[in-house]
Amino acid sequence: MGEPCATSVLGVQRIRRLIAFIAGVYHERQVIIAVERMDNLLRRGSLPRLSVILVVEGSPSYAMRALESVQNQDLYDMQIVVACRNAAPGVRHSLDVAAGRDIHIDLIDVDDPSSGACLREGFAASRGAHIIAMSADEWFAPHAFLAMLDVACETSADIVFPSVSLDRYDTHRERHSRMLDAQSIALADDGDRASGLAKLVESGLVCHNSGVMYERALFELCLQHAESYRAIAFLAPALSHAERVFGCAEACFHTAAPSVADSFDPTMFSRLSDDAKALEELCVPFDAIDDDNHLKLACQRFYYGRLVACIENLCLSPHGVSSIERTARLRDMLNDVRTRQMAVALKGERRGLGLLFGPIANVKPMRCVMYAHLAAFLNRTGARIA
Repeated sequence: MGEPCATSVLGVQRIRRLIAFIAGVYHERQVIIAVERMDNLLRRGSLPRLSVILVVEGSPSYAMRALESVQNQDLYDMQIVVACRNAAPGVRHSLDVAAGRDIHIDLIDVDDPSSGACLREGFAASRGAHIIAMSADEWFAPHAFLAMLDVACETSADIVFPSVSLDRYDTHRERHSRMLDAQSIALADDGDRASGLAKLVESGLVCHNSGVMYERALFELCLQHAESYRAIAFLAPALSHAERVFGCAEACFHTAAPSVADSFDPTMFSRLSDDAKALEELCVPFDAIDDDNHLKLACQRFYYGRLVACIENLCLSPHGVSSIERTARLRDMLNDVRTRQMAVALKGERRGLGLLFGPIANVKPMRCVMYAHLAAFLNRTGARIA
């Protein structure tokens, strides 16, 4: 037989070197995977800096957008607790797949039908030193968590408010946003606490509990005292016990803008009364140091803005109530004790309050209906109201 050619020998050697290289790479990859698995197991038993509780109920369209906005933050030392209740099969499957791929996600099912059960069970499963809760139709802009944690670290803040973007979509699916800026929020010492709380009320952020970063003990305190997460009564215990509260303008949290004219909500005014009561109780300790009534006026303007929303919901919602019931409900709103107190307090501060202040102050239900429609028309056409 003839001698093997040099080309075939060279080919065999190349194949052997390639096999050795592949074996080395495979072995190295196995070592890396083993190290990553060990690291993940250790992290599962550790206490992360932050736990995010994502509440998913029913079949929300944007559940995965909310989850991905949390996953894509520049923070590895984090736990994501997804609390599901009556989730649609498609949504549940997507969450299962995401949990299988990301060691940071803890997916739990909630069977308790009571209000706030998802938050309570989500908190019970959390381990973080700080807590953020959010719903499936909300999402964070990039780098928000690191910015909020930096503020908490630099200022020793117990509560950190992000800036909130109130988003609505037109018929062409274009997003229109109104920003609630958290830049000026600072409650640090007793001297500035009244003015800081006034700025929190004026900014509108006092209504938004979602996306706020709480120190763990304060979030637990809120769960123990509040019946509803979507109420000022949830935030009030934390604000009463927090030593330092700051805003973080660099962190942006997106949520849906409230639409008062979509459908009639018969509980809207009662919720406003509950929020106003919680706000009054929160402000009582500062009455003595609120010399210029800045905080009191801020609370009254807050009440007026929410009252206008209640009137618009009653008057502008399609398929709402009969004219007789509408008039009766309006009269009850206008004659309410807090409404009369607000009208007296803002009588000399009515500039910029819009068309409805006069009919509200003078208890004119039919004028409220007419001016609500007129204000809606002027808003649609872009006209400015003095």
